[in-house]
Amino acid sequence: MSRWRLGLVLVLTLSAIYLYAFPAATIIYGGGVLFHVAAGILLAVLLIPILRTVFSGRGLAEKFGWVLLAAGTIQGLVLIKIGTPNRFKAWLYLHIALCAAGVLLLATAWLTRRGWLGRGSAGAAASLAAVAFLFAAVGAGSWWVRTVAWRNAYRVVNPRLPAATMEGEGDGPGGKFFPSSVQTRDGNYIPAKYFMQSQACERCHQDIYKQWYSSAHHFSSFNNQWYRKSIEYMQDVAGVKASKWCAGCHDPALLFSGMFDTPIRQIENTPAAQAGLSCMMCHSIVQVKSTMGQGDFLLEYPKLHELAASENPVTRSLHDFLVKVNPEPHRRTFLKPFMREQTAEFCSGCHKVHLDVPVNSYRWVRGFNEYDN
Repeated sequence: MSRWRLGLVLVLTLSAIYLYAFPAATIIYGGGVLFHVAAGILLAVLLIPILRTVFSGRGLAEKFGWVLLAAGTIQGLVLIKIGTPNRFKAWLYLHIALCAAGVLLLATAWLTRRGWLGRGSAGAAASLAAVAFLFAAVGAGSWWVRTVAWRNAYRVVNPRLPAATMEGEGDGPGGKFFPSSVQTRDGNYIPAKYFMQSQACERCHQDIYKQWYSSAHHFSSFNNQWYRKSIEYMQDVAGVKASKWCAGCHDPALLFSGMFDTPIRQIENTPAAQAGLSCMMCHSIVQVKSTMGQGDFLLEYPKLHELAASENPVTRSLHDFLVKVNPEPHRRTFLKPFMREQTAEFCSGCHKVHLDVPVNSYRWVRGFNEYDN
């Protein structure tokens, strides 16, 4: 029975380390969250018989260990109910601290009983020091991977030299989106529907959705009549391909789905042409390659986005539960560090432009430039 109890605690500890250090919007990670929740509930159910057994004849360290673990487990049950958004972050770290302290004492008691590092008080002190060192090393490593490595991986860093001509920007003349510099992670198109599902964000971000709905970003595409007439005229004069220079920042639903290869007058009244710059456009940017502007960024199509926008109530409820209990994978998918820490550089992707021969058949010309100003 003792092995079974300690085995459950070990499994919960290992899963907690994984969930803390490697948050990611994947099926495996989501399964890990559900497993940790289920194992925690099981531990809560078994706490009363466990505590009765422990208090009948165990050492002081083990007793305190189980008490702390019980307190952390109760805190975990509360978190299942209220979730772990930023406003409850202190509660989450209290749960982690209580459980970590409890496991530290239990591990120390287990090691002391075996006498591997000595007997008596000296052995107990050595066991405590060894376990504490291990916990500190694992904790520091997990924090570094979760925080420092994550932030370093998503920085806006300019190349040493810019491209000599527009042919060296983005995917070049042979790319799907040229002369815009925009790219997708896998080089493939992204379904137009993806950029038309901003209302799915409203479930949790009501105020932000309302702000976006009346914003210039929302009315950046062919729901903006000035822009519509501009593109109609540009295609009449320079053709469809040249007008992709504008679409990289104005028409994600059309450009990234391949619909923009069709003359705009044929599709300008479709839902995709009226979508504007949706939530998914800016929040799917995973790399800003420079502050040269011109749409010099990389988009990624999130693998599990269908869960958030699903019409199936069971699927949608499961997604929302996972986000409530552990919002970090969702945050990492749609809120990269540069979006907050390098806001100006992030926005430079669309708020700074130039045009050259592929667009005007003339020469390099600076367009509007809000970033450098």
